Amino acid sequence: MPSLCFCVKLFLPSLLKGEPSAKRGCKAAGLPETTGLPKMGKVSCTTCESSTGCPFTGLDERTSPLVRHRSYAKGETLFAQGETISGCYVLCWGKIQLVHRTRDGRTYIIKLLRSGECFGEEGFWQASASSVSARALAESVVGWISPADFQELLRRNSSIALEIQKRLSEEIKELRVRLAERAYLGARERLIKLLVELGEKYGCKGEQGLVIELELTERDLAGMLGNTPEWTCKQLCVLKQRGLIAYRRGELTILNEAELRRYITPPP
Repeated sequence: MPSLCFCVKLFLPSLLKGEPSAKRGCKAAGLPETTGLPKMGKVSCTTCESSTGCPFTGLDERTSPLVRHRSYAKGETLFAQGETISGCYVLCWGKIQLVHRTRDGRTYIIKLLRSGECFGEEGFWQASASSVSARALAESVVGWISPADFQELLRRNSSIALEIQKRLSEEIKELRVRLAERAYLGARERLIKLLVELGEKYGCKGEQGLVIELELTERDLAGMLGNTPEWTCKQLCVLKQRGLIAYRRGELTILNEAELRRYITPPP
């Protein structure tokens, strides 16, 4: 089976029920104000033609207004760790990063969200403190639905309820896999697996394979692994020396995916 080439570009160096104003809605939902953000057209879950599997795509005209939308500029924080959040968030398009900061100051990137993914699980049912910070890596549009409306929507629409249940189950499964990997995979193996997964999940087909355009620094990659930027840089150099990747001016290319996968120990 021919190998794929993955190019990962690494640049190193409101919402309340009813019809309140955008400012009042954002403030009440614990979100930043919209001042200074680029204007966006009307977004509706009824007319959305997204193919990303958003659970709210195709809502009827009566329930669609329950999901309120707003845009976020690149680098803007949706909510910070420890802030009280409520309701269900869904990424309509763009890129959102979830980050957890430990008491000793270390930062871990928990997840890079794709379009159609829900987040803010702590606030699905009631207002709760968030265990992560959410930040836009690119200009993004996010939908939000209040806890009361979210629960009512689940009661009325069994297909959405089943989809949300399925996604939460997948999140738990993924978490268990990550915990197991820390036990049986070495640090370098986890780095290799991360690079392959970035190609699979966030890649767009290019002339040589899948291209990912995420503005991730070495510190970001290290944060996803729970390691140091220095170690991450060193391991990327080792992979380059072995002919498994090519790196030049911030562009990382996985030359031989099949060979690279051989460095990953299969689960017991």
